[in-house]
Amino acid sequence: MASEIRIPKLGMSAVEMTLVEWMFGDGEAVEKGDIIYTVETDKSTTEIEAQASGVIRPTGEEGAVYKVGDLIGMIE
Repeated sequence: MASEIRIPKLGMSAVEMTLVEWMFGDGEAVEKGDIIYTVETDKSTTEIEAQASGVIRPTGEEGAVYKVGDLIGMIE
């Protein structure tokens, strides 16, 4: 079953953040717990872990700003 990759809620004040970098390319295998991307708010940079194992299909663009909850990829 596919798992959605969404921009996480990282505190009370952050409502949007920048997708800084994907650690894996489209079609690469990831394991649950791997760091798959980093995001940046006005206060910090955070590494985000995969919540499932499988093949990653990133759709979000590095450098773009996203709102909390936006879909930025899938793990198939």
